[in-house]
Amino acid sequence: MWRVVKPTIMAALAAAIFADAAQTGEGGCVEWSKAGPIIAQNSLVPANVIYQKVQQRAGGKIVSQALCDVGGRFVYKLVVLGPTGEVTNVTVDAHTGQF
Repeated sequence: MWRVVKPTIMAALAAAIFADAAQTGEGGCVEWSKAGPIIAQNSLVPANVIYQKVQQRAGGKIVSQALCDVGGRFVYKLVVLGPTGEVTNVTVDAHTGQF
């Protein structure tokens, strides 16, 4: 039972922490649902391409994602819940798609 509950708790905790940072405007982050115009205006790598790259590289489940302006540079920030419950923060350059 704990094997099922632990990942769910970890995912919820990670999502809450990351969502809180995005909502407070920390790092100039916006949710992916609102990032479309920014991605188009700045010729950024599409969010779905980044999602797939991170999913393939990191494995696990992406529990939170945002597009952030960090010092005039756009990056995607994602939180990945690994298969054994570990939480990994992944940052990807939004112009190049590089990790």
